[in-house]
Amino acid sequence: MLDIKFDVGVEAASRYKHLRFLGNDLLLYREVSSTNTIAQLIARSGAGEGTIVLSGLQTSGRGRMKRRWACPAGQGILMSMVLRPEIDVQLVPQLTLLCGVVVAEAIRQTTGCEVGIKWPNDIVIDGKKICGILAQSSFSSGLPQYVIMGVGINVNQTYDQLPRECRDTSTSLKLELGQKVSRQRVLEKFIRLWDEHYEGFLKGGHSFLKPMWLANNVTLGREVSITGESELRQGLAVDISAKGGLIVSFSDGSEKEFLADDLSLGSSYYGR
Repeated sequence: MLDIKFDVGVEAASRYKHLRFLGNDLLLYREVSSTNTIAQLIARSGAGEGTIVLSGLQTSGRGRMKRRWACPAGQGILMSMVLRPEIDVQLVPQLTLLCGVVVAEAIRQTTGCEVGIKWPNDIVIDGKKICGILAQSSFSSGLPQYVIMGVGINVNQTYDQLPRECRDTSTSLKLELGQKVSRQRVLEKFIRLWDEHYEGFLKGGHSFLKPMWLANNVTLGREVSITGESELRQGLAVDISAKGGLIVSFSDGSEKEFLADDLSLGSSYYGR
C-alpha cells in the first residue's frame, strides 16, 4: 500500500481519497492547482510507478508551451501518472506519443468517435482538440528518475463551457455524441490500455510504438506551417523519428527533424 504521508507541502496534503483502482494507487482530489504539480511532488517523495493523481478541478491547468488548460469541475478527466521507466533517455519523448495512442484508442473503443493524433500531444476529432498531454521529466546521472504524464480529456463540456478563445478549435465527447459520457468508463479503458501498451513499449521501444502511432495519426502527409523558427516555413510532414520527432520535407528537397520543444504547428494543419 502506498505511503500517503508525503512531505510535499500544504496543497498535496489537502483532502483527498486514496484508492486502489485497477491495480494502481490513485489519489483522488476535489480541486488542485495542477495534477502534474501534485504528481511531481509525490514522485520526489517516493511515489511508485503507476501512481495516479486525479482531480475534479484544476485552477492552474496548463499544456505544452505554457498554454492554459481550463475545464469546469467534474466535466473532464484531469489526471497525471507517475512513471519510472527504465529506458534510454532518448526514448523518453516517445512516452508522449505512446500516451496519445492510448488516449485515441480509449476514446474510440468507449465512444465510437473517430479520433486522431496531431503530433506531438493533441488528440483531435474532425480537426478539433479534445485532449492534451503534457509530459514532464526529471533526470539523474543521465537517466530518467521519473516522468509525469499529464492528461486532460474534454468529456462532458457544453459549447458554452469551453473557453471562449477555443470554441472554434476544441470540442468534447458530449458535443460530438450529443449525450453525456461516463468519465469512469473512459478512464478505466485508458488505464487498461496504458498498462498493456506501456509494457510493450518498455520491451520493444520505437519499433513497438511506431506502427500504432502511424495508424492513429492525422499529421503525416499534411502540409504544416512551422512557427517555431525565426521565419514561417511550409513543409510536408512525412515521418516520425526514433526520438519521437517530426520529420518535415521542404520544397527544396531537404528534410529536417523537429522535436516537440522546437516548434508549434500552425493552424493550416487542420485543413479547415
